[in-house]
Amino acid sequence: MVSPQIHLSKWLVLIISIIGMTSDGHARARILISNQVTGFNKPKGTVKTIESHETGEVIDCVDIFKQPAFDHPLLKNHTIQMKPNSNQKANGEKYVEGAFRQVWWKYGECPEGTVPIKRRQNLTNHHVRPLTPRLHQLNLSRNDINGVGKHEYAAVSMRGGNYNGAYAKINVWNPTVMENEGTFSQIWVAAGPDWDVNTVEAGWMINRERSNTNEAQIFTFWTGNGYRGSGCYDVDCEGFVHINRQFALGAVIRPVSVYGGDQYDVPIRITRVLDTGSWWLHVANIAVAYWPPELFSYLKGPATRIDWGGEIVDMQQRGSHTSTQMGSGHFPYEGLGHASYFSNLKFIDEGLIERDPENLLKIVHRSECYDLMLNKFGVDFYYGGPGFSPQCTNF
Repeated sequence: MVSPQIHLSKWLVLIISIIGMTSDGHARARILISNQVTGFNKPKGTVKTIESHETGEVIDCVDIFKQPAFDHPLLKNHTIQMKPNSNQKANGEKYVEGAFRQVWWKYGECPEGTVPIKRRQNLTNHHVRPLTPRLHQLNLSRNDINGVGKHEYAAVSMRGGNYNGAYAKINVWNPTVMENEGTFSQIWVAAGPDWDVNTVEAGWMINRERSNTNEAQIFTFWTGNGYRGSGCYDVDCEGFVHINRQFALGAVIRPVSVYGGDQYDVPIRITRVLDTGSWWLHVANIAVAYWPPELFSYLKGPATRIDWGGEIVDMQQRGSHTSTQMGSGHFPYEGLGHASYFSNLKFIDEGLIERDPENLLKIVHRSECYDLMLNKFGVDFYYGGPGFSPQCTNF
């Protein structure tokens, strides 16, 4: 039998953390010793661990050369790219555009030569397929887009050309999301047939399957085979290369917009670098990470489709339409300060020239639940809705 003293000592070692105060009264990094907090072990190559006790997030600062990306069999001899080439809009270390910040920044920073990786929270039922964003596919029933819940969209789409990138400023909110469901506001960049589509995706989400904070988080996603097994969120699997020590993908962002009050947005840019073939992610004017071309078949070259907009996943748990909200949770007709928006939509053409999109296809599944309203110039739109209401009752 284990003695009570030994048992108690074991738990003290597991839960103890080191908390310091600077002379100006700000908390230093809270260094976690326990893995019980998240249910996941710290990644290999971890140099430092930071806890945001405000959100419960744990950030591991991982040696940039030991991050999960390089466990991919096609990246064993990959030479890391620390910044995109000079044709791009931003380099690895520049100013953060706007008021955007991540909460964990209050509690420490990752040292040079490391990248911040948010430690996953053990909320997922691993006996079901994970909830993920999906590119809307016109030839599939909306009730069978990915086999996990029902996906509904309020988005716009540009197709038929060759595109080397996309951009938008995305208004950020904390909408209501039901248990085990998700709301996404994002850009999709895609190529290939529906059944084998390649995508790189980025935006903000609240995904109750992945986090219990119920606050907006910057996220990425990719697939190399039509969402049939390859790809993942953020750095959850091998392949996606993180290069910036400031941004932890999947971490809570603040401030967010207030109904009838201050409005905040985050600039998201995805661009293809021609000399390497990599697809780069920029958030708030910072180059954060990239997808190497080795991950893809169709996205080794330019994209043939770009979508901008909102998506929700209804797990059909209540016998009626979900109350999970999209955007601000209000309809587009309410306008600025009330409805969520995408502004300054751009695409990058074959000559790496940034242009306004034209002839956008509007994709709205059920306008009584979630809707979208383009402005007359076609480069901004309001979108979203409350979900369940007297007009939106059944699946």
